[in-house]
Amino acid sequence: MDTLYIQIITIAILVLMSSYFSATETAFSSLNKTRLKTMVEKGNKRAGVTLDLAENYDKLISTILIGNNIVNILASTMGALVFANLIQNNDELASAVNTAVLTIAILIFGEISPKSIAKNHPESFAIFSAPIINIVRIILFPLIVVSNA
Repeated sequence: MDTLYIQIITIAILVLMSSYFSATETAFSSLNKTRLKTMVEKGNKRAGVTLDLAENYDKLISTILIGNNIVNILASTMGALVFANLIQNNDELASAVNTAVLTIAILIFGEISPKSIAKNHPESFAIFSAPIINIVRIILFPLIVVSNA
């Protein structure tokens, strides 16, 4: 497969990851802990994991924000490579196009749309998200410790 296509697919995956982090942030900030506690009492183990995350909100929000920043920076960097290859001999134009395209893509697909969706279904999205964000929290643990210090 051509390098350009791999780079474009990588950007799409990174914007999807940004979408996940943004939706997760909104879901956890909007969820109803009483509903989660009721789900836990009924035996929903994933609701218990979700409640634990929600009750440690500082660590959770650090995880989400660090993860979101990493994927957005990587997407922008990859976009710079793509547009530098597409628009050769004009670095200023390539940079301007990259900034415009990635800003719009990240705003619409990585921020606004996922937050709107998560706001409408916060508990279900947070429960879906909890196992994934736990893994991300383990991976980003050193950065989380530094940011919370």
